Amino acid sequence: TTHETTHATTHATTHATTHETTHATTHETTHATTHATTHATTHETTHATTHATTHATTHATT
Repeated sequence: TTHETTHATTHATTHATTHETTHATTHETTHATTHATTHATTHETTHATTHATTHATTHATT
């Protein structure tokens, strides 16, 4: 009985820990990736727009 209880408890604990760790890691990775992608896209879009606007304005003025 003690052996079975220990086995069951260990199994349940291991399973729960693994599940939570995987969930947390996946969540954090997704969050970080989304944040980085959004930041990079926004930065590049802003840079490109600014460059294009400056170029067009300079060209039109000149």
